[in-house]
Amino acid sequence: MALHAYGKIFVSMLAAALFLAIGSPAIAVNDSNGEIGEIGEATPSYELGQGLRLGESGFTIGGYTSLQLQDLQNSDTRGSLSHLSMFVWWEGESRLKFFSEIDSQNTLSADYQSEAGENHFLSIERLYFDYTFSDSLTLRAGKYLTPIGRWNQVHADPLVWTTSRPLITVNLFPDNATGLMALGNFHMLGQQADYTVYTSVGSDLRADPTESHFSEVSGLRLNLPANENTQFGLSYANFVQSATNQGREQLLGMDFMWSSHGVEVSGEGAYRMSSDGAQHNAKGGFLQGVVPLVDRLYAVGRIESISNPDLQNTTRLWVLGLNYRRSRAMSLKLEFIKGINQNISASGFLSSVSVLF
Repeated sequence: MALHAYGKIFVSMLAAALFLAIGSPAIAVNDSNGEIGEIGEATPSYELGQGLRLGESGFTIGGYTSLQLQDLQNSDTRGSLSHLSMFVWWEGESRLKFFSEIDSQNTLSADYQSEAGENHFLSIERLYFDYTFSDSLTLRAGKYLTPIGRWNQVHADPLVWTTSRPLITVNLFPDNATGLMALGNFHMLGQQADYTVYTSVGSDLRADPTESHFSEVSGLRLNLPANENTQFGLSYANFVQSATNQGREQLLGMDFMWSSHGVEVSGEGAYRMSSDGAQHNAKGGFLQGVVPLVDRLYAVGRIESISNPDLQNTTRLWVLGLNYRRSRAMSLKLEFIKGINQNISASGFLSSVSVLF
């Protein structure tokens, strides 16, 4: 693809970001820690990233959108509306709450040579009811994000540091499950820890036909804060996937996050064991660092590795990029990916504009 064409798409994406930045009010910020308030938090008027309350009905609508440009090895340069996601949630005076997320993937694309068989899919990412008994116990029923690691639970493009996802979050376990969950917090060693216990039996709700999903799963996750800057996570899952022939599988995962004065270091690792033998086991992990440069511009670096029975060799990647965050509701990202034994990810450039609304 010619350089001027690449630049034309990128400038269009940047113009869209600037239009939204100038035309939208500043996002609401919690003065005590500089973070966005929880989804559904009441605000005096609409603020970017907080959703729009529909009068006194208890309903709020929000979502996010991402424009993406990719120039990867052995493929045509292309721009796309990679995600157009809508949130609808309800919170009344009772203990009952409702949340849903519907995501339209690759809705629009601009290719100089169209890719045959490209997937355009409308998926239900989340759809569940919560009933809160206390801070220590909430019951959830419906479709939810699989609580393994940190990245898969954050999920929305404007809230993560890179356009690309770490390989272990797309290759070792399905993103979603439909079933029951119990979650809450408890005190341990003077700190407030979080737990999640979940189970699912049966098919996934509105499953993406291109991805594997759970036939059944039971799991547990613990998030354990060491201090105000550091958190550790432990994950365990016992499951059967619908689109594989690996028998029953067990996954053990660990993750951590440390942050201080704008610097952040995080990582995840997971080992998946198959009842069909060691030759079907898989493992992977990543380590990511974020450093503030100037104003709202951050440098991001990530190294990662994955070994999967579907691959001939272990795949290793490193990612270097920039992230300009006007706020946690809006980001402009540019990154370079370099792979070794690239079985499932190509080297090249990725950029995106993401807005949480």
